[in-house]
Amino acid sequence: MNGNQQAEQPQERPAAGPAAAAPAPPELDRMAVKISHLDRLLGLTGEIIISASNISILQRHLSTSTANIDKNSMEMIKNVAMTTNRISSDLHHLVMDIRMVPIRETFLRFRRLVRDLAKKKGRQVNFEIVGEDTLVDKTVAERLYEPLAHQIRNAVDHGLEDPLERKHLGKPPTGQLTLTAFKKEGFTYVSVSDDGHGLNEQRIRQVAVEKGFLPYSAANAISPQECWQLIMQPGFSTASEATEISGRGVGMDVVKSTVENLGGEVIIDTAPGRGTVFTYKIPQLSAVNITDALIIRSGESYYAVPIGNVVATQSFSVADVHTTMERTESITYLGSIVPLHDLRGLLTGTPLSGSEFGDNLPVIIIDAKNGRLALKVSEFIRPQKLVLIPLPEIFSVRGVAGTTILGGSQLGMVLDPFDLIAMSTGRIMEATDGAFMDHSLMDVEPAGGPEAAAPEDAGAAESGAPGADGRAAAGRAAPASVPRPQEMMDESMAEEFFVEIQNILNDLNEEIFQLEKDPDNIRRVNTIFRHFHSIKGNFIMTGFTNVGTFVHEVETVLDQVREKELKVTQDVIDLLLDAVKSMEAGIAEIRAGRGYEVSDPELLAELARYRRAETRERPEAEPDDETFHLSPLGTILYFAKINTPGTRVYQSMFRIGPSFQETSLVAYLVVKRMALIGDLIDTVPSLERIEKGLATEKLKIMFASTHSPEEVNAFCERQLKRLYNIEEYENLPVD
Repeated sequence: MNGNQQAEQPQERPAAGPAAAAPAPPELDRMAVKISHLDRLLGLTGEIIISASNISILQRHLSTSTANIDKNSMEMIKNVAMTTNRISSDLHHLVMDIRMVPIRETFLRFRRLVRDLAKKKGRQVNFEIVGEDTLVDKTVAERLYEPLAHQIRNAVDHGLEDPLERKHLGKPPTGQLTLTAFKKEGFTYVSVSDDGHGLNEQRIRQVAVEKGFLPYSAANAISPQECWQLIMQPGFSTASEATEISGRGVGMDVVKSTVENLGGEVIIDTAPGRGTVFTYKIPQLSAVNITDALIIRSGESYYAVPIGNVVATQSFSVADVHTTMERTESITYLGSIVPLHDLRGLLTGTPLSGSEFGDNLPVIIIDAKNGRLALKVSEFIRPQKLVLIPLPEIFSVRGVAGTTILGGSQLGMVLDPFDLIAMSTGRIMEATDGAFMDHSLMDVEPAGGPEAAAPEDAGAAESGAPGADGRAAAGRAAPASVPRPQEMMDESMAEEFFVEIQNILNDLNEEIFQLEKDPDNIRRVNTIFRHFHSIKGNFIMTGFTNVGTFVHEVETVLDQVREKELKVTQDVIDLLLDAVKSMEAGIAEIRAGRGYEVSDPELLAELARYRRAETRERPEAEPDDETFHLSPLGTILYFAKINTPGTRVYQSMFRIGPSFQETSLVAYLVVKRMALIGDLIDTVPSLERIEKGLATEKLKIMFASTHSPEEVNAFCERQLKRLYNIEEYENLPVD
């Protein structure tokens, strides 16, 4: 195709079946955002908030000033202050919204875990997910995975009974395990519930005495809720013996620490014979450190208290203060006794003198999940939106969460209500809980240690020797003579491929579970096949030909299903899920800088069982000058797009150069990339023929896009030439 060639007009042809034309992909409404960019946006937001605060203070100062300022100037300053406050508030909410993600991806990762645990323990489990569209901060979603995984392991191992026992108890043989998320009144609630035998209150009290957590009298005096909280003490376990799944007394304390580090609490509800519900109640905070706070003064120092922790601010008479044993002070608020402390005395050990207060004491009452506390202060200043600047890790100031810039560039300290209440009661919090939690949950070595992933005979692994059927065995690397793309790629390019593989794997898990429910759904089979095809291409592009060869073996099984040579049975579903699990392990190893090859003997043996000899005659490739032939659906899409204002229809030609991988795979990946910037209408050869390996070095794509020709060309130059060895391309808008 050259610049003078006229655009080829689409010609209608009869539909050749569902796979004859590629369906237009749904329009995407989200994109990946780098955390570093969000951090920069957050920094700019903080500067705007500080500026808005300063303008507000200036406006208030001028309104009370005796200087002669005309009315119009005051009105202009007032309008600027209001506008700046509105913009900063909108920007704050935007940053929070950008970081919010559905908790779905975290929840869906547990389907496989429940399935594997149920098979291992001989349980029958119906796993249900409710509220997967609930939005949470990305950091919160990531940090919840390990606590929830531990709860699920406990539920399957300790909570749910085996089928025979359940039938004996009059229950259905299949146990119910439900993962739920929802929002209410400023909190996010995430719960794990089962209909098993529930917590054994008597056994918990007994173990508490046996292991020295409580004396006998105290163990029998505590309330049921206090009894449930005992299971979250380090080393506490009621299991008679440890299993490979749970029962070692580690985990529930880490669950508690993780949730509390997010500002939340763990609520336990259980009933004998009916099951248990563990609920995480987490404030709807996000990783952006912007909050509404009340500014107060104590002596010469200024402090900020998060508004969410403020119960009341009022003045108390000195006569209203109760003193016990000449040391402990308290006040009565709404019928409850609240301990009273001097804020400066609590923080520094030097309380304010009585002359600072007079007959009336300004008192702020704060609360957190560990109690309630009244604090004597010098003055209440004003509420203000501010930016929290966390203290560096080398500093540790009890009762202080960080610093902030108050109005007029004045430095203030942001108080930590939870820590202040702990200080007032003499309780010491471990500063290293979070760090210990991260190492104990996340730093898990592969079986056999770090060296386990390296093959014993590296030379054999690189030989790529064919198996008995004449093809390279799955899991072996490509010959050393084949160029290794990762040597030509920079780190960011390789990471781009790995992120894409991980996203596809997340979708694959759900697609396979849906296929299990509807095994005759050929559309879903095709979707799963294309996911595996994309993964194969990405692995090969990054030089991991051995894993790509393994994925090709999985594709062969799916191809037999598509050709109706094989039915979707439970064995096929298990094979697909095991393949996904193996690739997830491979991604983790490769991104950690270690080599990887699929070595699960059972999985490889199962693949070999389905392997077929490629004896069928391959159909002839389409002629090189083949033009577009749209299906009826493609024709409708073509005319809809060409008549949509702001949308162009393009006919693009790509010439694929010599490559270390098959041309059809490169063609498929190019099609997938072009789908990122527009809606596919048709391809030549058809997508079906590309999948069957019938592409030549010439590929044509018709697509609709809102991007300009310059933007489309820039995308091809940046994304396709550098990644897929495209020697020549041309994008021609259709008139």
